[in-house]
Amino acid sequence: MNKVLLPVIVAAFSAGALPAAAQDWSGNWGGVALGYGSGTYDQGVSSVNEVGPSVDVDGALISLQYVRNIQSENAVYGFDVAISTGPSGTTARGTLGPDWSCISGECNVDIQSLITLRGRYGVLVDPATLAYGAGGLAIGNVDGGIYNSSQQGSSTAVGYTIGAGIERMLGENRTLFGEVNYVDLGTLDFGEGGDVREVYDAEGDFVTIRVGMNFRF
Repeated sequence: MNKVLLPVIVAAFSAGALPAAAQDWSGNWGGVALGYGSGTYDQGVSSVNEVGPSVDVDGALISLQYVRNIQSENAVYGFDVAISTGPSGTTARGTLGPDWSCISGECNVDIQSLITLRGRYGVLVDPATLAYGAGGLAIGNVDGGIYNSSQQGSSTAVGYTIGAGIERMLGENRTLFGEVNYVDLGTLDFGEGGDVREVYDAEGDFVTIRVGMNFRF
């Protein structure tokens, strides 16, 4: 992934930026991005401290976003809203855990979709380059558990995300950006545990890398 993206990022960020006089970052922007996510989730029934196998999740991501920027001299702040796909992964059938094992089928975690609402604050490194940080709410539509069992299920998970990025103005109404984000959706609830009063779940987090373009409208 890095070997593919790095030359593209370097070339694009080095491309013709706006002159110093043209540095208006304010307004409404819409964008699209491609990326990659990776992390690990520990399954089990967390409410009674029963531990199952760990599941590594990863995968390519695609996202759409809306950005609202307000500029005050060299500071650019506002918020963004994004929707994207998420990482997923499985552990082979027969994988054993301390208390739970993947006997009936593969253990699995699938972040089917992810919505984020973040506040943003950035500083202009130069008139055409913005370094920024962002953080806020993350909501995931998740599926997972153990296939072919009552432990498999779906739910909505709510957590938070924080990240940082750099954005380069390529024209009056378009920019290129790259960013890294940490996402913690809290406990992911799946199906029933051994006792129907308990829930089979997973705890973990993941990191995403995104590269994309924003367009002012």
